[in-house]
Amino acid sequence: MRGISRNSKTDKTQRRLDTITYDFHPETNGIGRVNMLIKFSNQSFIICLILLSRYAADAFWWSLGLPVFQLWSSQQPSFEQAQFCSSIPFLSNEQKQYCKTNPKMMRVISAAVAMAIDECQYQFRNQRWNCTIFNSSDIFGKIVLRKTPETAFIYALTSAAVVHAVGKACAKGELSQCGCDKQQQTQTNQQRHHRIPLLPIKQGTTALQTSTTDASNENSDAVGWEWGGCSHDIKYGRNVSETFVDGQESTSRRKIVRMINLHNNEAGRQAVERNVQLTCKCHGVSGSCTLRVCWRTLPDFRVIGSELRLKYQSATQVRLNRKLNVLKPRKRLVKLFNVTDLVYVQQSPSFCEKNLRLGSLGTQGRPCNLTVNEPGSCSVLCCDRGYEVVIKTVEQDCECQFHWCCEVRCRKCLRRVEQYFCK
Repeated sequence: MRGISRNSKTDKTQRRLDTITYDFHPETNGIGRVNMLIKFSNQSFIICLILLSRYAADAFWWSLGLPVFQLWSSQQPSFEQAQFCSSIPFLSNEQKQYCKTNPKMMRVISAAVAMAIDECQYQFRNQRWNCTIFNSSDIFGKIVLRKTPETAFIYALTSAAVVHAVGKACAKGELSQCGCDKQQQTQTNQQRHHRIPLLPIKQGTTALQTSTTDASNENSDAVGWEWGGCSHDIKYGRNVSETFVDGQESTSRRKIVRMINLHNNEAGRQAVERNVQLTCKCHGVSGSCTLRVCWRTLPDFRVIGSELRLKYQSATQVRLNRKLNVLKPRKRLVKLFNVTDLVYVQQSPSFCEKNLRLGSLGTQGRPCNLTVNEPGSCSVLCCDRGYEVVIKTVEQDCECQFHWCCEVRCRKCLRRVEQYFCK
């Protein structure tokens, strides 16, 4: 079974195509492989629903990140939107209702899942579990059925992605129900004593320059600034994440499972809010900075992913205290966790051997390097099974010289390359 790796540029191109091949893998859903050519028409979503309704019993809302949903969501009439939302088997009743009333928002949520998948695969690219996804209903595989640190990371990252994507979409004018966040600007401009430090202007800079600082400095003492620009609407993004993402945690689930999922969802939202930046532009004559206009911006999602990756490494194993109805560390000597930490119940499998029941694909055939005990090394990835060496001869340009005018001439040289793969 092969996982698929998301590529944002490829996805954007694919959404412009008229057809898409949709594959189901027998290892994940127990059926034969189905290759289906889905034509992008007003009836395309019916075919998608027939497939998903048969194989999506254990699927989650993350399946909205599949290419087939991104393709469908580009342009659809409102009556088809309602029919489609009602028929999606992996959404809760609350999520289906939200889907019906917010068609444009569903496109943003679908893009948010795709962004989260890209980030997850980047953060774990050199680990035994590399966040492989499947072009099927259970997009992250069976690992999400176990409350491991990996599952905690997925919940937090996807919840954060929704906040991030919605906040930016609001500021770009892509959603009619929100826009730039003017609340901070209105409140603070009425209280002119709020100030932030002015950064020195270097020689040779123009009168209009941009700087980015931590948003936590916004109430420091300084002079000559005011709120302006277009702040990302993080509050609205949080509301969407709480309403839609948390909407899948129905009361029918086990209490500890529901509590852990909601906790990790909130940890993801907290990670976004902690990394909000303050972006400022200086205005003045002859390079001076007599007035600074500032607004709140969301950082690159890589920043959020990196912070949650650190939280994954320090995640806390918990149990349910039924008397107090709260989550407690499983071991007494472990430090207490807070709302920003990730929590889990079950230990991670080794991910060394293929075991689809545990959500592990194994590491056989994975490329590795010869560093010692570092991420991506053969000593870590290959689980003491050893590795195979593949020697290739590649042709490369060498001894390049510039000739007037205007040409670069190179010789063709053969180079011996060694590649290493886990046995």
